[in-house]
Amino acid sequence: MVHFVGAGSGAPDLITVRGQRLIAEADVIIYAGSLVNRALLDGRREGCRVYDSAKMTLEEVADVMRRADKENLTIVRLHTGDPSLYGAVREQMDILEREGIPYDVTPGVSSLCGAASALKMEYTLPGVSQSVVVTRMEGRTPVPEKESIEAFAAHGATMVIFLSAGMPEELSRRLVRGGYAPDTPAAIVYKATWPDEEKYICTVGSLAETAAAHGITKTALIIVGGAVAQSGYERSSLYDPGFTTAFRKGREAAGAGAKAHPGGGAAGGSGKVTVIGMGPGRIGQMTMEAYRAIEESDVIAGYRVYVDLIRDRFPGKKIITTAMRREEERCALALREAADGADVAFVCSGDAGVYGMAGLIYEMAQAYPSVEIRVIPGVTAALSGAALLGAPLIHDFVLISLSDLMTPWEKIEKRLRMAAEGDFVIVLYNPSSKKRADYLRRACDILMETLPPEQVCGTVRNIGREGETAGICTLAELRDLPVDMFTTVFIGNRSTRRIGDKMVTPRGYARERKAAERSREGHSDR
Repeated sequence: MVHFVGAGSGAPDLITVRGQRLIAEADVIIYAGSLVNRALLDGRREGCRVYDSAKMTLEEVADVMRRADKENLTIVRLHTGDPSLYGAVREQMDILEREGIPYDVTPGVSSLCGAASALKMEYTLPGVSQSVVVTRMEGRTPVPEKESIEAFAAHGATMVIFLSAGMPEELSRRLVRGGYAPDTPAAIVYKATWPDEEKYICTVGSLAETAAAHGITKTALIIVGGAVAQSGYERSSLYDPGFTTAFRKGREAAGAGAKAHPGGGAAGGSGKVTVIGMGPGRIGQMTMEAYRAIEESDVIAGYRVYVDLIRDRFPGKKIITTAMRREEERCALALREAADGADVAFVCSGDAGVYGMAGLIYEMAQAYPSVEIRVIPGVTAALSGAALLGAPLIHDFVLISLSDLMTPWEKIEKRLRMAAEGDFVIVLYNPSSKKRADYLRRACDILMETLPPEQVCGTVRNIGREGETAGICTLAELRDLPVDMFTTVFIGNRSTRRIGDKMVTPRGYARERKAAERSREGHSDR
């Protein structure tokens, strides 16, 4: 007997009870090793034979089934998600039927359901979308012309697109060609329900950019349509007090089918997201406007480390936090709260517009047109760090991040060289991390192609927080200093000098002062 079993979307505890029992009873398991979580095999009995079909052809899979059936063994053919969706099961069933080998099918949780759970979304929102199209781009496997991306896009329904993460640019073009506007909400969900799951809210027009920014080329679903925003829908009649069902009588005064609040909460209009620069960390360095906005908010959202700095000062607030590198999820959660009527204080370290979240909030807010966005500035690390060092930013300066998560290192190198050649004071953010331990050293080597090794530099760590430190050194010494993500680095220009224990850039260059003096002397002669 052959049991086709859906393994579920990834998490080992999302397999059905029946599927788990069949695995425990199997004599032979053939599983899709490139897609199925191997942890599901932990429940197999001792002596069970296991085959990875990722390395096998159809004929080889059929031969294993055939031989095992002749031995009267129980066989589990373990497919990812649900076998009925892109499982290539029909051809296996045909072989079994021709050879008289009995089989059955145990359904599984499809990744389209796993992706919805990851996004906390409902595909079928009343008044927004009542249909879900499950499809794919053609690749090596063709797609009937009447089932093209363009043909389905013309319906404007929610689309769940499998096996297309490697072609986001082409997919985006074809979705727009079919009828979706470029600002239509979209989402990319990588390895839904797996431990390393990633999810990103974007738009149809920014699919390719979002996928490239996060290195996603496979094992991801793309979801498109108004339902992704989870806003602007109508209240379900099923639970409306004015709607009569077979189980209860409705109250006429309630008004069945009333329009819900855009986020699904009580009527009364959307809230707002105030993106707040909370300064370097110390409450005293936060502006009064920022403090008041947090005080008046219903919800505080932000990166966990930053929220923890102020959490105790604002008791009773709902708190939304996510970990590092989950920025889009954090923004989506904040926007959904606002769409549901809440006033959200979205806090950022330093200034929200300097390597902060203001830009991303504005991009993602396109999917939430009813939500008001406001930005309150804050004291960024360049300014607060400069104050600790002395006065290094009196003249022209540039900010450069050494993080290559969003910017290719080749472009960072070019910016460093141009800043050095332009004789700017240079402020470096994100100078090092565990994965980028040598980036500051590499940056110093590039700068020393133009700048002298004795160039005055400074570093500040944990600005405005416990363990705050500041120090001055030369460019050559900076090259080997231990720094981390909480360090801000200052590299002076050719006129920057050390005055006592402070780093100071003169307000004007010597040549400019001499020119001004000559000008004054000329006026005096007249």
